[in-house]
Formats: sequence, structure tokens, C-alpha cells
Amino acid sequence: MKNKKWLLLLIVLFPSVFWLILETSTINSKKLPHYGPKHFNGHDTDYYSLGTISFPIISSNGINSKLYDTVQYPIIAVTFIRERYANENYRLEGLLDYTMHKREDIDKIPFLIVYPKTIDTIATPTFNLRDSLKIQLPNVEQCFWNIKSYDSLNVTFFKEKPIYIDYSFIVLLDKKRNIRGYYDGRYSAEVKRLLSEYKHLRIKEEKKLMIQENEIKNEASH
Repeated sequence: MKNKKWLLLLIVLFPSVFWLILETSTINSKKLPHYGPKHFNGHDTDYYSLGTISFPIISSNGINSKLYDTVQYPIIAVTFIRERYANENYRLEGLLDYTMHKREDIDKIPFLIVYPKTIDTIATPTFNLRDSLKIQLPNVEQCFWNIKSYDSLNVTFFKEKPIYIDYSFIVLLDKKRNIRGYYDGRYSAEVKRLLSEYKHLRIKEEKKLMIQENEIKNEASH
């Protein structure tokens, strides 16, 4: 009977103790930046979000929904390749190093490689960038952006970007579709940093979900 009481006490206290550990751990000690314009609303800071922008991204199965699906894809990485970069594989050399030699490190992060193409209801994009880059991982998906509006990326994904950021840099988006990082795909060290910060955001999202679920359970128990 005494053992059952201790077990019950541990079950009740575990979420609170785990939350305290998370709060005092490195998860909260590292603050990733928010890129793009910021505004103070009188109570808090509003960060630039891509969540309300319509993205003309096309996949082989039609409109790509990964950027909109924040449940299955709470965090996602995107890179944009200019048409003249198509044969310049070195621009993603760091990413390719991971897809070929460190697959187990990068096979969990949803990744979109977007290439400009003339898109209409008759012609289907034929250039296969994945084959050109020799990428076989299913989580790294090739998509297309209508070439007529490709320059609009400068006022969406690259709005008020640091001056050194260029197309072919990798963009990391969190669940609110805030821009949380830019990474130079030429270098393995930059891809390593991307993976570290992706995992950091995932843990923080899982922590929030755990706290929300615990609050719901506590309310239901009353």
C-alpha cells in the first residue's frame, strides 16, 4: 500500500519536476534569433511570420502543403536555387555531404529545395534537381516556384535579411513560420549548425506541447 502511494506521488510530481529541469536546462539558455522586421505591440514583440503568405510552391503531386502543415511539419528547412545556379552543386556542398555520408543525422528534418520554373496547367516541370544533386533521401523534396514571381522572395523569405545572405542559403522556419536561421549550404559546419538549431526548436516545441497537455489533464481532473 505504501509503495502504491509513493508511485502515485511520483506520477503526480513527474510533469512538474520535468518542467523544472527543462526550464533550467540548455533548452532555454540558448535563444535563437528572429529574422525580419519586428514590432512592439505594447505588450510583447511581434515577429515577422510567413504563416499568412500564399506560397506558389509546386511539387510533383500538386501544391506543396508542407509549409502550411505546422502539425506534421512544425519546423521545416527551405532553400531556393536560382536557375543559373542549377549546375553549381558546390552551393549545397555541405548539405550533399550530409545526404551522402551522414544520412542518419539529416533524415528527420523536412527539407524543401525550390527551383524556378515556368509552370502552367499544360507544361509539367521536367528538370530534376534531386537527380542532378544525387539526393535520394525522401525527406529532401524537390519543388518548383513560378519563375515569374521568383524575385518576390526578396520581400518574403529574405525580407530585411543580413547583407551576406543569398539565394541557396538554407532558411529555417519554426512552427509559427518565423524565420529562425539562415545557413550557408556550401559548408558542412553550417549544416551541422542547422541540425543543432532544428533539434533545439523541436525540443522547445515538444516541451510546450507537454505543458499544454499537462494543463488540460489537470483541468479535467478538477
